Amino acid sequence: MFVDIRYVKRVLMAFDLDGSRLESPALPKSFFWKEWNPSLVSEHARVVFEAFSVDVDARVFPTYRQLAACEHLVDATSSASSFAPEATWAICARGFPTPDKDECGAECCAAVQCLWKRESIGEIQNVSVRPSARRRGLGKALVLKALESFERIGAKRIVLEVTAENVGALLMYSSIGFRPLRYFYAESFVERSR
Repeated sequence: MFVDIRYVKRVLMAFDLDGSRLESPALPKSFFWKEWNPSLVSEHARVVFEAFSVDVDARVFPTYRQLAACEHLVDATSSASSFAPEATWAICARGFPTPDKDECGAECCAAVQCLWKRESIGEIQNVSVRPSARRRGLGKALVLKALESFERIGAKRIVLEVTAENVGALLMYSSIGFRPLRYFYAESFVERSR
């Protein structure tokens, strides 16, 4: 396999928790929150894999292309000393079919993992929604739940990175109140046709 290296524009965004009232994270009927528990590593990893494996972010982060690599990523994230379990959430649903036709009652349909970047600054990572669960506001609900949780545990600013090509995510983050801090470029790997 031959690959070309290209560059993808990324955006570092921030949200300041300055005491202004946050929108409440609402879920559609039959969806429910599942707080972080170490036993959820595999479920979070499957959501990350399904959400990003065919996405532009899989070109920037090859880890997203393999389920085992996603599981290692979520495990490493949740084992890090900077992990913020209080702000890490999953959304599940009763009777919601996943792509493999299983019921999602015990499985995650969406997930977010969070870290402490440094004192009083939280970082949102991997806002992931399975393709079959999209267009229901789950991504926005995850971000709002993470913000609410970070505020409760004393964070003052929350940051995240997003690929500029992901216009839907950029619009969603902006609608919540995130603002761009800086733009940068990340290497992207694209398979070359022979």
